[in-house]
This record gives sequence, C-alpha cells and structure tokens, in this order.
Amino acid sequence: MNQAISIDIGTSGIRGQLLDLDRKKVMRTCLISRNPLPGANIMDHLDFAMERGPGLAHDILVGAIRKLIRALAADRLERIAVCGNPIQLSLFEGIEIRDLAFAGENKLRSQDIVTPDRSGHVVNGDDIGIGKSVDVIIPPAIRHEIGADALAMMYKSGFLDDDMCMVTDYGTNAEMALKVGDEVFTGSAAAGPAIEGQSINAGMLASPGAISDLMQTSEGWRTMVLDERLEVQEGALISLRGNTMKLKGRRAAGITGTGVIALMYAGLASERITPPRITGGDIMLDRGIRFTGADLIEAGKAIGAIRAGHLALIGQAGMDPSMLDTMYMAGASGTYVDAAKAWSVGMVPASARRIVQIGNTSLELAKDLALDPGLMDHLNGIRERLLAHHVMFASSPTFSNIYVQELAYWTEGMSWERYLQNLNLMDIRAPSTRGTAPNIDRQRKTDIWEIGESLKTIDPEVRLSGSWDCNQCRVCVRTCPEGALSLIDSRFIIDTGRCLGTACRRCEEVCPKHTLSFASMELERG
Repeated sequence: MNQAISIDIGTSGIRGQLLDLDRKKVMRTCLISRNPLPGANIMDHLDFAMERGPGLAHDILVGAIRKLIRALAADRLERIAVCGNPIQLSLFEGIEIRDLAFAGENKLRSQDIVTPDRSGHVVNGDDIGIGKSVDVIIPPAIRHEIGADALAMMYKSGFLDDDMCMVTDYGTNAEMALKVGDEVFTGSAAAGPAIEGQSINAGMLASPGAISDLMQTSEGWRTMVLDERLEVQEGALISLRGNTMKLKGRRAAGITGTGVIALMYAGLASERITPPRITGGDIMLDRGIRFTGADLIEAGKAIGAIRAGHLALIGQAGMDPSMLDTMYMAGASGTYVDAAKAWSVGMVPASARRIVQIGNTSLELAKDLALDPGLMDHLNGIRERLLAHHVMFASSPTFSNIYVQELAYWTEGMSWERYLQNLNLMDIRAPSTRGTAPNIDRQRKTDIWEIGESLKTIDPEVRLSGSWDCNQCRVCVRTCPEGALSLIDSRFIIDTGRCLGTACRRCEEVCPKHTLSFASMELERG
C-alpha cells in the first residue's frame, strides 16, 4: 500500500494525515497541540526567527514535524504535501523570511534582501531535514503575507466562482478575501490567539475535551464538549443569571475559540457581559474552568480585529456593504463556531445573507496535492491569473481608524451607538443594523473533512535550555504566565510551544541577578 502525508502548519498547531494513495483515503489523523515556535501569533514567530536566526526557528519547526511524521507511522511513504501561511512554510523550508518582515522595495534593497520565488514547487525531504528522502510538495503563495493557506480557502470553498462574497480563515492570523466581479481584495488581520482558544485562562485548541459551543435550554446554558472524534457531546449546565453550575454529561478540559465566541454571545444576550466587564465576576464553565475579565478583553480585541479587517476590505473595494451576499467561514474556528452567534457578535459582516462553513481548507489542499501532485500546475495557473489587491492592514489608515473604535468599544466601554457615529464621521461605511439572520449552510460537522481510522493528539516536545550563575530563587519560573519555564538540575528549560517568546520575556525582567538570557538558550537535540 503506497502512502503519502498531508500537513497543515497552523499558527496555533499542526495537523497531519496519513493517506492511502491506492484507495485515495485518509488512514489516520494526528494533531500537534501547539505550534512549537515561541510566541502567541505569527508576528511573534517571525520576530523570534529574526532575532534568534531562521536556522533555529527552522530546526524547532522541523523537529516537531518529524515527531508528527513518526506518530503517523507510515511504512511506505512516497511523498509529503505541506500547506500553511508564507512565514510558516518559509521557516519549514529554510528559505528567506526577511522579505515578509519588511514592507517596501527600498527597504528590501537597502538590506540586500532578495524575495524568494514562492510559486508552487517540490523539494527533497532530506534537504530540509525531515529525515525522509521523499518529495515534499509546497503549494504557491499568492503574494507577500497572503499564502498557500489563503489560496486554499479561496480554491476549496468555491469563492473564486462566486461574486459579492467574502471568505475568512478564522484563526490567530485571520486571512480574508473579498470578491467583487473579477477583482479580489485580500488582507490578513492579526486577530490574536483568543480566536483559537489561546491566551485564554482555560483555553485550548479544538481537540477532545474542549468546550466548543453553548446551547440555551430551559434550565440555562449547556456546554457542548468535543469528544475523541471531534464531535460535540453535552456537558455541564451553567446559569448566566447567577453563577451556578451543574456538572453532568461530558467533562471539559478547557474552552476553545468557538466556545469563547458562544460564551460572548450568551453573556451579551443575558447582559452578564457588558464590555469591558463581566457582571458578578468570573463565569464558571466546569470544575476548574472559568472565563475571566482578562479573557473578555482578549476575545473582544480578536473580534474587533476581524471586523475591522472586513470593513477595511469593503471600503477598499468601494463596495456598498449591503451588497455582500455570501460569507465563507474556513478553519477550525470557522467550522465549530455557531455561525449565527459569530454573526451576532460581529465576526461576520451584518449584511451577509448567507454563511457557508467549509472546514480546514489548508489541510484539504495539502491532501489534494499529496493524492495528485499534478494539481500543482493548475494552482500555479490560478496564482498567475488571480487579480488580487492586497491591503496591508498594518499601514492602512482605514483599518487603524476602525480598530481604534473597536478597542474603545471592547476595552473602554464606549457605546455601540457612539461606535457607529464615529465611523460615519470618518466616512467609513458602517455595518448595517442587524435584522434577519443569514441562512447558514454548515457543510462540515468537523473542520477536518475526513479523520480516518483514528485521531491522536501529541505535544510538540521541543525545548530550549541554558544555565547561568544563578542562586536558583525560581522567581522566573513562578512568574512565567504560561508555565513554560522550569529549572531541572541547575538548567533552565523552556517548553517552546508554551512560551510567549519575545513579546513576553517576564523571566528576564524579574531575574534578581539579571543573568537569565532568553536569547542565549539553545535547542535541546533529541
């Protein structure tokens, strides 16, 4: 039986599948619970690679993928196909990344940076260090930060054959595109890890034990928890009028991003949540699982970034927002979220008439390429024909102006009425008043289209370590917000998948002797 492996390198985790090439079927699926690179978002990963060197970032990422390949237990492997955003794929392949960090041709020339060709191509596994001498297929990016994962969501959703439509891969780095006639407008909003359950007090990725939704019943709100096949089961019953909870059904291990969105909807509807506060304190979801005021702020900022991106693209296209017909929701968060709740809290433009939930298109495109490498020519042709207008949100005044209003609403308590007034004063077409809910077409029950015979979740188990002249007071260990730092036999060890990276460094700040050095820690080889 000839086999292949398909891999989706996501910002918050990695998914892989072993494929039977003869039957063109998925045999089994394996998830890596976190991206192994330090940091909570794609810019943290890029910053880490720029500071510590792309070679170290490459080794960390490839080391985790080697573990994934071993866990899938292929015995007759012929090829591997990998999909993801340009930063993840460039680090995986070990090619130039600085062109993704700097905007403008003058800056690139001044730094002698040559942008690599990111059209679809094939490399040898041994050349990039994955330990397998097989073809590794890498699909094309569209341009700059709009990569193969964005092409996947456009190609696999049917977006490219539609009109007056939008597609968004809801994740830490929310890629989005708007199609008006033959023109496509693209953008990428750094929504932050809350949308995938990260940087939330009890957050976790969409995996067994995660609260993925809340359903209203006559007794209160019922948590819905993912089982071993990523299908929902009933969990605890909670009251948002008070703060009571009945433990019954499937026990939860945490809450994923879709559960956070459902909780935001329920909290706003019951007036338990009035941004930026939670009335009556933390919301209890299960034993030891609570939603805090800090979680509310993180979730609000994520929703705000996505809504600002949608409105900025609509503004760039000069489109009347009321003309938007269909929103395609991709990715794990876009699949498991209750689309009506997402629409209600602002993650889908208010005027959308139809919502289509399509699952993990990045993994699915990798599967298509693994099964049929000849598809690459077709994808490269789409890349060349695609007339895309890319909006760099980091330098877009429209996006910035909208996002400031989002921050004021979610974190400062500005009223929604004032939010709309401010947008109108800036000549930004404000979202229409929400009326009839859109029609919802949930095409996939789980974000992974086909799981196969089994589903396994593994830890990336990648470590950085170092030692210094230190009195071992362990202040740094106790201060680490993610529990990523430990001290074992006089050696400090960082679990890179949990570390918040260069955006945090509280361990260095609190060291009484100022000897701890994140930048000098080295990769543990195993």
